[in-house]
Amino acid sequence: MKKTQLVQSPADHRRYHALTLNNGLRVLLVEQADAEKSAAAMSVNVGHFDDPADREGLAHFLEHLVFLGSRQFPEPGDYAQFISAHGGSHNAWTGTEHSCFYFDIEDDAFAAGLERFADMLGAPLFAEASVQKERQAIEAEFSMKLKDDGRRIYQAHKETINPDHPFAKFSVGNLQTLDDRPHQSAQQAVQQFYQQQYSASRMCLVLVSAFPIEHQQALAEQYFQQLPAHLPAKAALTAPLYQREHLGIQLNIQPHKPTQRLVLSFALPDIQPWYPFKVVSFLAHLIGDEGPGSLLSGLKQQGLVNALSAGGGIDGSNYKDFTLAFELTHAGMGQRDLILQTCFAFFALLRQQPFPLQLFQERQRLIQWSFTYQEPRASLQLASDLAVNLQHYPQHDYIFGDYRMETPPESLYRQLLSYFRADNLRVMLIAPEVSVSQQARWYHTPYSVEPLATALLANLAEKQPMPGYQLPAPNPYLVGQLQLIALNAHQAQPVQLVNSADLSLWFKADTDFHSPKGHIFVQLTLPNTVQNLTQLALTKLWLELFLDRINEQFYPATTAGLSYNLYVQQHGLTLHSSGLSANQIALLQDLLTEIGDLTFAEERFVELQFQLVRHWRGQISGKPISQLFSQLSSLLQPLNPETQQLAQLLEQSSFAQFNTFCQQIMQKVHVEALMLGNWHATDASLLEKMLRQWQQQINSPGSRLPRQSYSTQNSGPVWLEQQLQHDDQALVIYLPAKDRSAASMAKFMLANHLISPEYFHALRTEQQLGYLVGTGYVPMNQKPGMAFYVQSPKTAAADLYYATVIFYRKFLEELPEIPLSEFEQIKTSLIAQIRERDTSLASRAKRLWLAIGQGDYQCSLSQRIQDELAALTLCDFCDFCYTLLAPEYDAVFLATGPAPTHSLMRSKTAAELAGELELRTDWL
Repeated sequence: MKKTQLVQSPADHRRYHALTLNNGLRVLLVEQADAEKSAAAMSVNVGHFDDPADREGLAHFLEHLVFLGSRQFPEPGDYAQFISAHGGSHNAWTGTEHSCFYFDIEDDAFAAGLERFADMLGAPLFAEASVQKERQAIEAEFSMKLKDDGRRIYQAHKETINPDHPFAKFSVGNLQTLDDRPHQSAQQAVQQFYQQQYSASRMCLVLVSAFPIEHQQALAEQYFQQLPAHLPAKAALTAPLYQREHLGIQLNIQPHKPTQRLVLSFALPDIQPWYPFKVVSFLAHLIGDEGPGSLLSGLKQQGLVNALSAGGGIDGSNYKDFTLAFELTHAGMGQRDLILQTCFAFFALLRQQPFPLQLFQERQRLIQWSFTYQEPRASLQLASDLAVNLQHYPQHDYIFGDYRMETPPESLYRQLLSYFRADNLRVMLIAPEVSVSQQARWYHTPYSVEPLATALLANLAEKQPMPGYQLPAPNPYLVGQLQLIALNAHQAQPVQLVNSADLSLWFKADTDFHSPKGHIFVQLTLPNTVQNLTQLALTKLWLELFLDRINEQFYPATTAGLSYNLYVQQHGLTLHSSGLSANQIALLQDLLTEIGDLTFAEERFVELQFQLVRHWRGQISGKPISQLFSQLSSLLQPLNPETQQLAQLLEQSSFAQFNTFCQQIMQKVHVEALMLGNWHATDASLLEKMLRQWQQQINSPGSRLPRQSYSTQNSGPVWLEQQLQHDDQALVIYLPAKDRSAASMAKFMLANHLISPEYFHALRTEQQLGYLVGTGYVPMNQKPGMAFYVQSPKTAAADLYYATVIFYRKFLEELPEIPLSEFEQIKTSLIAQIRERDTSLASRAKRLWLAIGQGDYQCSLSQRIQDELAALTLCDFCDFCYTLLAPEYDAVFLATGPAPTHSLMRSKTAAELAGELELRTDWL
C-alpha cells in the first residue's frame, strides 16, 4: 500500500491513509490503536447556499430527512436506535456551503453502522410520512428561534447585501418554504434537490478506528463505492457579497434582549488561499489586543466601551467580513464617531509600522507547540474535524492545515491592511433605542439603513495615529522552551500533600497525555459571601469588577498559552488556571495578590452594575426549557436564586454598601487546591509555600463549610406552573433519587440510557410535539436523578404530560420482554461509556476536581457504579422503573401551563414549595 505523505505531529502516533474511491469519493482512514470507539464522518459540499430560490431551507430539511429511513433500512428510527444500542451517538449540521454527518459506535458494530450510514447517504427514502412530520420539526425549530438575536440580526444583515449572493437566502426553512405545491410536493422537492446536489464527487469520508488501515479500506470500499457519482465538482461562487451601494452604510437594529453594540465590518476577498500564513488571524490578534496601549485599553479608559472582539464575521468561498465588535457603555452610545476615528487612527498606526515579525514569531511558536503537543481528541471529534479539513485543504495538509503558519510576504500583509478603508466600511449599531423604519422578513427584526455621513468618511480616510496607542509589547509570559516531566513521574491518583485546618492541597503529576500543560484549582471558602442573597449578588458584581480591572494586566498571559477563570461557587470563589505549566504558578501568585486589592473605581461600579442587572433582567426572554431547569436548580440549591431576584437586590445596592462588603470578603478564608499535570513534586511545594504566604498576608484563616441542599423527600408529586414571556409551551419532569448510593446512580443512568432515544423518537419524530425533546441524567446535590423535557410551539404543557405518561407506560409494558442477552448488551454498552478514558488533560482535571469536591477522595465512584450495573438484574431494574410512576413518588413537574385535570399531583407556586422543603446540611 502506497504511503501518503501527510504532515503530522511527532507526538501523533496514528496511522493515516488518504485515497480516492472509483466513484470520486475522497477518503481519509485513521488507525488509532487506543481509540475506545470507532467513528465516521461525511462532509458534503452542499449547504443552504444551494437551496433553490423558492425552496429556502431545503438543504437543512434534507439533513433531517436522511436519518429517517433508507432503502435497506426503511424504518425511520432504525439508524438512531442501532447507534444508541451499541454505545454510540450521532448528529449532523448544515452550514452555508457544507453539511456534515457523523457517528461513533462500539468497534464490533462499526461495520453494521457503516452499512447504515452509507445507505442513509446513498439511498435515502424521503418517505411521504417522514416528510410531512419533519416539516413540522423544521417549523418548530424555526419558531423556537424567532426571538433569538443571533438569527434576527443575521436576517437583517442578509437583507442589506447583494441579493444575487446566496448568503441572502433564508437558511432554516419553515412550513411556508417547504410546503406542498400544485406543481411540486415537498417530497418531490427534496428528492430533486438530492439528485441535483448529492454526489460522491462532493463528499469526503473519514474513518477513525483501532482497526488496521487495511480493514478500514475494505469497509470503505464495500459500503461507499456505490454512492452516486453523477455530478461534477461545484462551480465557484462569482457574485460578490457586496455591491458598491452596500458599503458606506450604517445598519441600525433593535435587539430582542437589551444590549448596546457597535460592529465595524470590512469586506475582504476569499481568504482560503492565505491559509498557510494565518495572516488574518494574526491581524485580529494585533487589533483585538487588550493589553496596555491597545485599542481596547484606550477606548476603555475614555469610558466608551467595555469589550472588543476582532476578526469575527461571516466568511465563505468568495468573501470574508472582518469585524470589530464593541460592547458600548452609555457614554459610548453618544460618542460613536470618536470610536470610529480611534479605530482608523489605529489602522494608520499599523500601516506606518513595518510587519511586526517578533510578534508574529511569538504566534508561530505557540501554534507550533499546539501542533507538537496536541491533546488527544475523541474519535468522533477527530473524524468530524478532519472531514471538514478534507473539503478545504490539499491532501498533504489534511492534518497540518489548521496549524501551518508561514511568515507571509510583506506584500500580503500590506494588501490585507489596504482593505481597512473608509470606503470599504459597513457599520452595524445594535441597541433598543435606535430608529428603525422596516422589519426583516422571517424574524421580523426592526431595522433601518442609512448612509454614513460623507464628512465622517472623509475624516476617517485622513486619520493619522493617535498618541498613547501601540502594538503589543513582547510577551513576558512566553517561555523559550517547553520541557516534559519524566514518564515515570506519573501518579495514578491525586495525593493529598497538605491537610491542615485552613489549607488542603492535592497533587497529581500526569504524563498520560504527553502534554506540557497543567491545571491548578484554588477554592476559596469565603463565609462572608454566602450568608444571604444580597451578599451573593454583591459577590457576583465583585467578580465582574475584579476581572474587568485585571484584564489589561493579565491579557498577555492569555495570549501565551495560559488562561485563568474565576467563578462563584456555593462557598465562595474558585480560581482555575490552566495551560502551559511554565510560569503558571507565577501567574497564580500574581492573581491572588490582585485579589487582595479590594478597591474599585465608582464609575466602573456604576457601569458594571448596570450591565449585570441588564443581563439578569434579559434572561426572562430565554428558552422556556432553560428557564424551567433554572427554576429547578434555584428550588433545590440554597443561594441559587432566580436571576430576577438577584437583579432587584443588586439594583438596590449602593457603592458605599459595596465597599463595606468588600472589606469583609477576605475573612475566615479556607483554601483547598488541586495541582495536576506537567509538574514535579517540587512545583507542588512551591505552590504550597505561595498559598501559605498569601494566607499569612490576608491573616484571617478559616475552616471548611458544610454543603447545604433542599430535599424533595415526602413532598409528593407537585406541579409548578411558571408564567414565562414566550409563546412556546414547555414541561420538565424531574425524578430525584431517594439516596446517593452507587446503586441508585447505576439505575438512573441505565434508565436514561434506555429511554432517551425512544422518547425522542416517539415525541419528536413520530408525534412532532416539539423540537426540543429529550431526557437527561440530572444529578442534583450529589443525588442522581432523571428529567424528561419537551418544548413545543403548539401543545399545552398538560398534553405534553399526558404524552409522556402514555410513552412511559408503553415503555414499562415492553421492558420485561427484553431478551436477557440484549439487556446484558445494553448494560455492557453503558459500562463502556462510563469506563471511557479521559479524552484530555482538561477533562481529567475537571473530573478529579469534582471528585474531590464530592468527597470521593479515592476516585472510586465510577468503578462502584460499573459494579452495580454489572450486578443489576432485569427484574430489579423493572421494579425500579415501576417505582418512578408510583403516585406517591416525589416528582417535580415544572410547566408553562396549568396541571392536567384528574391528577393526583398538587399544584403549587415555587414559593409555596420552597417553604415546605427541608434544608439539609452535609459534611463531606
